[in-house]
Order: sequence, then C-alpha cells, then structure tokens
Amino acid sequence: MKTNLRLNKLRLISGNIIKKQKGISLIELLLVIALAGIMTVWGAQSWHHYRQRERLADSARQLLAFLTHLQAKANRSNSTTLLWIRQDGQGCLGSGNKPTIACSLLEEGIFTPPYPDVSITISLNKEIGFYGIRNTAQAGNIMLSNPAGHIRLIISSRGRIRLCSEGQSIAGIHLCQK
Repeated sequence: MKTNLRLNKLRLISGNIIKKQKGISLIELLLVIALAGIMTVWGAQSWHHYRQRERLADSARQLLAFLTHLQAKANRSNSTTLLWIRQDGQGCLGSGNKPTIACSLLEEGIFTPPYPDVSITISLNKEIGFYGIRNTAQAGNIMLSNPAGHIRLIISSRGRIRLCSEGQSIAGIHLCQK
C-alpha cells in the first residue's frame, strides 16, 4: 500500500489557519531590486579602482623593463647612457639628447606611459643615467602616478633598479621604506 503525502493548501499553525502564499509581494520585489542596485554600484566602483591600480602597476613594470634594457645596452657597449624626462601632459622618458618637440611626436627610444591616466615625473632635476663601467648608475627616483596611487622607481648607485609603492601596496609592489 502506497502512501501519498501531499501538502495541503491550508496549514494549521498554533490554532490559526494561514493560507499558503503563491508568489512574492511588492515590498519584497523592491527590496531585492534595491539590494541588487547597491551591489552593482559597489561592484562597478571597486572594478574601476582595481583597473586603475592594475594600469599603474603595468606602467611601472613596463618602465622597469625599458630601463633594464637601457642599462644592459650601456653595459654591453661600455658607454654612458643619460636619461631625460619631459613632464608635459603625461610625460615621457628617454635617453640621449633631450628633444625639443612634444612627447606625442616622438617615436623610438622613449617610454611614454601606456595609459592616459598615468603620468610620469622625476623627483629632482638632476641627471640620472647608467654607466657601462662596472654597470653602475647615477642614483635617482622616477615617479608614476594616477588616481589609484603612486609607484616610485628607484635607481641606486650600484645599478639596482626596483619598484615600491607610496601609501599602500599596489598589485604586489611593496611599500617604500622611509
């Protein structure tokens, strides 16, 4: 003998009879829409900030690769490579003689930040460069920044090039030590 259990349309809870609900109320629907909207706005802001941090870190790593290439070239040819920087607009960095034209008109042998919100600056107005003799360098700092933060590229006198971030760690780049 088979027993067939069915839920009745009426439930008895502590003596009161309550009708079984079929659907959702308008208040519940509005609450779900409001929560989904809040989560969407929060997610969009977080995504935008994440993209800015990643753009800054990517620009810093590209600058590190560019300078490492210049350092290896100076070491290989046993020559001096001095760097220049132009700070108009986004800015650009290169080696050799400093050009008089704008960064946007230059093509080869320069580093321009790949994203429009990233700018490049130098902390002091002194010559920074690499010397082929013993693979050394003239020490200095180059700063990349955007609304997400600042990343400093440090060149030491022994020729070491490293990255550190100002204020907060960005995309695995450690904080600068004071």
